[in-house]
Amino acid sequence: MPRPRRNPFYPVLGIVGFIFTITATSYCLSVLRGIRPETATESQPHALQTLMDRHGTAILVGELVVLAVATVGAVGLDHIEGERIRAARTAEREAASRNADARADVS
Repeated sequence: MPRPRRNPFYPVLGIVGFIFTITATSYCLSVLRGIRPETATESQPHALQTLMDRHGTAILVGELVVLAVATVGAVGLDHIEGERIRAARTAEREAASRNADARADVS
């Protein structure tokens, strides 16, 4: 019986998902500081805050697109692998059945 191959989309989903979590948290913090500037303790904004202010939405949308494509790829590849394994098992069962029938005919 063939073993399922590793799905290369899973590491992509893990890494991009982790980065998306950090980006979304930074973006929310940037939005909150924009709404309530009196809560900001430093006078000079951090470079990450400046990046999120300027490009946060585009970064989040890009990460969501990558996550969507990787999710569809992972599901599709898992489906294809499942069909391949199912076909191999069916072929093995048919071969075993033919061998058993051949042995029964010889006896």
